[in-house]
Amino acid sequence: MAERNDPLSNIISIDGSYLEGGGQILRNSTALSVLLELPIQVEKIRAGRSQGGLRPQHLTGIQLLAQLSEAKLHNGNIGATEIFFTPKTIKGGNYLADTKTAGSVCLIMQTAIPCLLFANDSSCLRLIGGTNADFAPEIDYYSMIFQPIAKKFNFNFDMNIIRRGYYPRGGGEVRITVNPIDQLTAVDLTEFGQIKKFFGRAFVAGTLSKRIAHEMTDAAEKLIHKKYSKDIPVEILVLKEPDNIAMGTATGIIVGAETTTGCLLAASALGKRGVPAYDVGTQAAQDLLDDLSYQACVDRHLQDQLIILMALAKGHSKVRCGPLSDHTKTAIYIAELLTKVKFQITEVSSLKLENDQSNSNASEATTTTTSCISHGATIVECEGLGYQRRSYLSTKMPVKQVSDGGLKKELQQAGDKLVLVDFFATWCGPCKMIAPVIEKLSSSHPNAIFLKVDVDQCQAESQEFEISAMPTFVFIRESKELDRIRGADAKKIEATLAKHYKDKLPFAGEGHSMLDTSSTQTSVTASMIESDHQRLEAAAKERFGNVAGQTMTTIRLRLPDIATPTNIRLSIDQTLNDIRHLLCSTIELFEITPFEFLVSPATKITLDEENKTINEANLMNAVIIVKKLPM
Repeated sequence: MAERNDPLSNIISIDGSYLEGGGQILRNSTALSVLLELPIQVEKIRAGRSQGGLRPQHLTGIQLLAQLSEAKLHNGNIGATEIFFTPKTIKGGNYLADTKTAGSVCLIMQTAIPCLLFANDSSCLRLIGGTNADFAPEIDYYSMIFQPIAKKFNFNFDMNIIRRGYYPRGGGEVRITVNPIDQLTAVDLTEFGQIKKFFGRAFVAGTLSKRIAHEMTDAAEKLIHKKYSKDIPVEILVLKEPDNIAMGTATGIIVGAETTTGCLLAASALGKRGVPAYDVGTQAAQDLLDDLSYQACVDRHLQDQLIILMALAKGHSKVRCGPLSDHTKTAIYIAELLTKVKFQITEVSSLKLENDQSNSNASEATTTTTSCISHGATIVECEGLGYQRRSYLSTKMPVKQVSDGGLKKELQQAGDKLVLVDFFATWCGPCKMIAPVIEKLSSSHPNAIFLKVDVDQCQAESQEFEISAMPTFVFIRESKELDRIRGADAKKIEATLAKHYKDKLPFAGEGHSMLDTSSTQTSVTASMIESDHQRLEAAAKERFGNVAGQTMTTIRLRLPDIATPTNIRLSIDQTLNDIRHLLCSTIELFEITPFEFLVSPATKITLDEENKTINEANLMNAVIIVKKLPM
């Protein structure tokens, strides 16, 4: 990309009312803005919705992108109909996004993960909100469909569900680990094959009977068997969510299909008051069967999500789906506008079959424009941009040689980053042999600082660190020595670097994983300090304040390792879950350490009780103990 000395002179204006006219324009445009370092203006935000402008979940997603790209966000307020967004460099790290509602965490994932794939380092996302919400992909769709299909693009991430959250309170929690990649690869998803099996998941949570999940499953299976042979397996998991990992009461079902060529499609439905469980199961199955009737390799929900990946990938991508949704047309519009990649849409006009297992002759195909309304199967294709991660374009990260007296300043400026100091001598043979290895390690560890100190020129530093042999490698963080290695032992250097480089990466904590992935343990401070108590009280005052017209109360929190209680003043209509969110976003210890609330002296408060208002739970002026749980 060409450098821009004055970003605002190149700002791109985007009409937020185009086609779909909802939050998707905002999500796709800000994500591509971050990746391409393009300043944008989005106007008429969500003009196609009854309640236009930014809602809490949209603002949370944009603020997360602004944080991870050091962007300037102008007019980022609830209800705003226009924003200006000017990003800088994508930076890996630990990030928290809390919708404070039942707003979908999956929609936040849609924008954040593609950006963090191209960050300068590994990242961990902690997302709080709704995991199974209307008008958004469910978290189960992400694990069953999006994740395995995205892997074909070299789009990889690990996902761990800590807690599920439903409308209206939300409170679900998902943790994502993303390791950066160099480039996305193109895919061809146009060979449908034959149906191999049907699968799915039907659930109830809270006070609902498991019988409801069985009724949804029976309805889905009955409809599937009307269309397809009973020889094709239908494997739908029926379960009642454990109370400790589900917030609130809800029910729903997702039904998927896998083909012999590896295509994965699915549809889902959530239960609603007054809607029979049988109708919920039928709706999910019918939506899936509609997509299968086009011999689509990509379902209606995945269409639009793949557009940004196709535009960024290296090579020619091609997917087969049913009629294009407005979401997909909108995604193509934004991708073409910002990446300059051109999409070709080909309608296979009469391919809707009575039986997708038949071998009917392919119908005549005609090329159409994006704005056309498709009535048959559709082929979407493009030659991708071949976008590359910035640190990949720069093949070497420099190893800086420190001048006499300059090491102390370099260590102070490094802050909490890991520093590897190579004490060497120009006449030392092993020093010369190991130098290319250290250069290579500096390229693959962009979030660490690599320094070289010539022992003959910097004698004071050499004496301070008691260097008696060359080369000697000293590992330092926050001006404190962590480790040292004497000699040119490449394997030992690399292992020690990896050991300390990972110290501040993934979140730890317990949850149920939807994949066979492992979570790297994080080294964190095991105790709190007095300044945490003061910071928490200040954050509570800023967040909760005094709510006009509402009755206020004071909760006294007894925090681990701190003798003085922390006073949290809030409305009696707020919840302990609000206090949980405050703790997680304010105190580093609680970002990665699970904890529970106890009513003094030692009565555990359940997750359901956490979601009751302070008034409903009869906790006005209560003393609450915050207890750390084992990792």
